[in-house]
Amino acid sequence: MTAVASRSRMPEIALPEGFEAMPLPPGAAEQGASILGRFTAGDPPVSLALAVGVAPLRAMPLPAVAVASSLVVPYRRRHPAAQVGVATLANGPALVALHAGEYRLPPEVAGAREELLLPRIKAEVQVPDGNRLVVVSVAGAGQDDWPAVIAEATRLAGSVGKGRGTRAERDR
Repeated sequence: MTAVASRSRMPEIALPEGFEAMPLPPGAAEQGASILGRFTAGDPPVSLALAVGVAPLRAMPLPAVAVASSLVVPYRRRHPAAQVGVATLANGPALVALHAGEYRLPPEVAGAREELLLPRIKAEVQVPDGNRLVVVSVAGAGQDDWPAVIAEATRLAGSVGKGRGTRAERDR
């Protein structure tokens, strides 16, 4: 694991061994993206993509589990096909979602006449952290990759450094 130092918008997170950072697309940092890259994990090993971002979150005087739970309904509205729930990670409660589907690569990017359909499995974990929401997204190339995708997403999200003291303090 490689720790990433926390900057104003970049969360502290333990990046996986062999993580290869990729440049952020234009405008992504302004929208909250802070980390983008690839790594290999699982048994058998699969290639996974990692994206980490930070979004503002109105600070609420509620226990962390209540904040995480309040994210579920709006998430389900935006992503009705996703499996969504709240899980307790090493650093506290978080929203965890699993999506299965396909990614459509435009013809001009794929170098083909038609768009290319690529199967995707993605896990998104949203970790409430005071006045911000740290979003960790891990994606794999197909539905068979789901065990590695969900395991890595929850492990990485569980390593996010929290700014509110001990777990007992966060859960008050």
